[in-house]
Amino acid sequence: MSETTVADAAGGRRPVRHLDPDRVRRSPGATRVEETTYVADRLIVRGALPTGLRDRLADDVSVLTAGGTGAVAALPAWSDDEGAPETWIDGVRRIATELRYRVVYDGTLGDLAVDDVDDETFGYALRLVPFHDDDVEVDAWQVLERITGELGDLDARDDADEGTERTPRVALDHVLRAQPGGRTTPLPFVPVARPRTTPLPFGAIDEYGRPGTGGLTPVRYLGRRPHRRFGNGETPWVTSTGERRPVVAIVDTGIGSHPWFGEYDPHDPQDSEVVIRTAMLDGRPVGTFPVPALPSEDADHGGLSVDPLTGPLDPVAGHGTFMAGIVHQVCPDAVLMAVRAFGGSGDIPEWDVLHTLWRVLRYHRRGTAGEPGCHRIDVVVLAMGYYHEQWKDYGYDGPLRRVLRALRRAGVVVVVASGNDGTTRPMFPAAWAPRVERRPEAAAPVDADQLSRQHTPLLAVGATNPDGTTAVFSNDGPWVTCVRPGAAVLSTMPTTLDGPQTPEARLPERLSGGVRASVDPDDFTGGFATWSGTSFSAPHLAAEIAAAVLASEHPGPDECLGSAWDAVTTTTALAAGGVPDQT
Repeated sequence: MSETTVADAAGGRRPVRHLDPDRVRRSPGATRVEETTYVADRLIVRGALPTGLRDRLADDVSVLTAGGTGAVAALPAWSDDEGAPETWIDGVRRIATELRYRVVYDGTLGDLAVDDVDDETFGYALRLVPFHDDDVEVDAWQVLERITGELGDLDARDDADEGTERTPRVALDHVLRAQPGGRTTPLPFVPVARPRTTPLPFGAIDEYGRPGTGGLTPVRYLGRRPHRRFGNGETPWVTSTGERRPVVAIVDTGIGSHPWFGEYDPHDPQDSEVVIRTAMLDGRPVGTFPVPALPSEDADHGGLSVDPLTGPLDPVAGHGTFMAGIVHQVCPDAVLMAVRAFGGSGDIPEWDVLHTLWRVLRYHRRGTAGEPGCHRIDVVVLAMGYYHEQWKDYGYDGPLRRVLRALRRAGVVVVVASGNDGTTRPMFPAAWAPRVERRPEAAAPVDADQLSRQHTPLLAVGATNPDGTTAVFSNDGPWVTCVRPGAAVLSTMPTTLDGPQTPEARLPERLSGGVRASVDPDDFTGGFATWSGTSFSAPHLAAEIAAAVLASEHPGPDECLGSAWDAVTTTTALAAGGVPDQT
């Protein structure tokens, strides 16, 4: 298992490990694990804090550390009933202590207790810290393995006890990505790593990372700005006649400066007629990723955070702006809400994703209820994902899946990228989409009862080439709802983005003055580029859904879910069945 770090929402960095199946020792009969990447010192727990733990937290955070001298028997109970047999939370602390880790409640972002959205609590995080006198490399996977082996299958145990509340479950804090592990290609890969056993010709996939065959390339756009059908109103949220515009939340790196989107200053973001950069919830930005101290390290301004001194540009520099341009071209009348979730590296801990989406959910619910300063959101688009480590956990009903379902129950359509490894290995969150059969005319559900009127379906999108064929890199499977253009797509880039590379030739223009040069490969100050990835198929479908919402009869807040479902049916032909599912 290799180790690196990832930036977190608190402005620091967390240790990260890559799980290598060939180096993991498994007990006889244990399920084989597969590649994944995770935060090394954090576990995510589903459900609410136990009462005992919450009470102790209110008194003194320091008491939450487990066994300062390693004495397991001396651990104060965290269970709700201190006279009861060991509960799972105390079992977690016992196992961690035996491995020479202290267990600390991770209060960096707080727990996901929801006080204004259906009274549902999604989860909280525990941090593992080595004892102060030990030189131990923390590994959450070691703890999780022992939890599974010694505390049993908590979900199965709960299901056997009909009428009882499901016990919270612990899982890894996976690292979601919007780019490949290396920086050798500008193709914005979504998953963590290429699958180990895929027979696909990787050379064909890598073609999309080279300029001229779909790779990130500056281009000159000669067309006009997309035309809005409805005039601009008093605020970006409404038309000139006072009708509400559809809102697409782009949960990504942000949206930079561009003539279509207005100027962007990382330390003084301003809204424009098209883009909302200042959406706030309880006095803080809706997105949790912090603004860098140096504008040059902002993914949609300078794009130099990974190697700030010499470059090259960050793997996903300008990624959010590129997605925004696609939405604006397909549905010019939509409002684009920039939700900063990660930086130019393209990596984001699952725990941070959870908090950003949770805040998007609260912002939407308050906006639907008419609370000043918040607005209803029609579509959330995500271009990130991870591969799970164990097949048996693909149906895991954890906090991330629950937050996405809560968004959909609230009438938000969630559109996600399918991934760019050219594999059928399920990638999440895309693989939680309902199974379909893709036909030439439209997608048909494998089981119509999977589609419930109580919430919209999660929609996973693959990529097509300019000629309409499916892109070699596009992940596929019955969980991919549809395909949209995603290879060699033309869209917007921040006009402030100019990397350290130089043109191959640059010399004075002798006849008329000025400069004569070849194309600068990473100068995007012209504002446009071509790029490839399912990252750009997802916003295309999101824009189609926004256009369908706009074409409807502008229903009020009480018809939010119905309007969302109508837009899904219009764009994908999927229609609600009769029985709610747990997607």
